[in-house]
Amino acid sequence: MSKIKLILLTAIFLMVSGCAIEEQQGSTENQQSDNAGKVQETDKSAAFNSNDETDSDKGLAGTVVYVVDGDTFDVQLANGKKERVRMTLVDTPETKHPRLGVQPFGPEASAYTKTLLTDKKVSLEMDVQERDRYGRVLAYVWLNDKLVNEQLIAKGLARVAVFPPNTKYVDRFERVQQKAREQRLGIWSVEDYVTDRGYNAESVKQEKRTAPADDCKIKGNISSSGEKIYHIPGNQSYDITKPEQMFCTKAEAEAAGFRAAKR
Repeated sequence: MSKIKLILLTAIFLMVSGCAIEEQQGSTENQQSDNAGKVQETDKSAAFNSNDETDSDKGLAGTVVYVVDGDTFDVQLANGKKERVRMTLVDTPETKHPRLGVQPFGPEASAYTKTLLTDKKVSLEMDVQERDRYGRVLAYVWLNDKLVNEQLIAKGLARVAVFPPNTKYVDRFERVQQKAREQRLGIWSVEDYVTDRGYNAESVKQEKRTAPADDCKIKGNISSSGEKIYHIPGNQSYDITKPEQMFCTKAEAEAAGFRAAKR
């Protein structure tokens, strides 16, 4: 009889042990399933939070859809949102200001930016302050590997305008500005036109605006019908053409809205 009891007890022990093992395995499988689910949720969360309009090198990336003037434009980001962008550390003459109106070299700066950036993909690099008091994005604008803010200064179409704390490229820009000033390009061709606070239109006289730098020989003339035409040395009408503006290169003339003379 004791032998039978021993066999029964052994059988019961084995059954209980088996159930415990199965329960432990089930718990382990459930934990693994839960962990796998958490990993999937994490991956989905990371994908959802990825910022499609961010460029890893410079900042926001988008396409220019409208140019307001030389230093301001609208960009459409990858997520479809539109932002108005004001270029940091530069100031071009006005073209649409309600009080100042159209300032000398404002149309040229606007035409240059429009030709350069319209429908182009740009990268927007931020400084310390990301927006101005009007809600516009403040940015250094990169077109491929070219810094557009700097190009405007180099062509004499903008002055360096410092508004701390956004001063990342101020030393670099001021060196470029000094070269443009020495060459009397654009805004620097007019004595006392550029000031620390903007532009002094009262100082502008036509003869000073049209006085070329020694190496700028392309004549920009506006016909009686308002058509803008540029003449290069050797053109039939070059010598008798009285210029409204002088240019150093054909590209500069075309960016300002002038076309080449037919002969």
